[in-house]
Amino acid sequence: MRILSDFDGVWTDQAGEAQAIQRAFARDAAPLVGLSGDEAFEQFLSFYRATLAQPAENGWWPRGHLTAFVDEDELLATGAVAHWLDRGEVGDPGALGDAPDRWRQGIRRGGFENVEALANQSFGPAMRKYLESGAHGLVPEAREVVDELRRQGRDLVVVSNSPTPKLAAMFAAIGVQEEGGVRFVGDARKWWIEDPGPTMSVAGRIVHLDRPLYREILLAEEPSLVIGDVASLDLSMGSALRARGELSADMRLLLRCPGEAPAWAREQTEHGPEERLIDAIVPSIRALLEIA
Repeated sequence: MRILSDFDGVWTDQAGEAQAIQRAFARDAAPLVGLSGDEAFEQFLSFYRATLAQPAENGWWPRGHLTAFVDEDELLATGAVAHWLDRGEVGDPGALGDAPDRWRQGIRRGGFENVEALANQSFGPAMRKYLESGAHGLVPEAREVVDELRRQGRDLVVVSNSPTPKLAAMFAAIGVQEEGGVRFVGDARKWWIEDPGPTMSVAGRIVHLDRPLYREILLAEEPSLVIGDVASLDLSMGSALRARGELSADMRLLLRCPGEAPAWAREQTEHGPEERLIDAIVPSIRALLEIA
């Protein structure tokens, strides 16, 4: 049996990293919009809430396509807010006042092409600083799960948008190397959408299915089970390949969600296998031992 697993949000809990990145963006924006760091962060959170109110329209937009929805992953917050501001959305004017305009204008006056340019500049250094702080690590059960999967003779392929050295270093910190059925595949670019179609409609959301780089990985690995924390990025391509008969009809698609899963995700598990993105929602990677 081969398990293909995402990394961030499956083998890690991302809340701390996400907040560090959000605060860094707010700090970088603060002098440009005439606010203190704390004031800018509070306004950022108000913008974030506005994007969460319309998740089907907000999220990560690389190459001009909505590749993942804002309510799927806290790490998408800064990009989602930046894109929302650049679109000129104001949400509820009574709640937000002229704050969106002040951010757009201030950031552009600061020499940035748009808000997204500042968000992109801020993201990488903030993530690296957080990783270097030692605050970010694998979930406590990670070593136990890897050891048991190895004992059972299961293959584990960790496939992530993050670079391979990051995966190797974080697993090495708990004594796990690329051996004994464990492999790391970084820079997977699951987010890369080549063409607008084909798509599928999921609970009122348009999910893009032309993800050729991730498709190649899935077809090469032929997993028995795929687990991720972002259905649009991690599971949609596998779902489409299964429905088309290019991957096994028995392949399982799991969403790791340690808290309460969104209603749209829960609804997915009730559809037929040819229609759903998610077969089951699990709180922990320990589920791999029970299902495997």
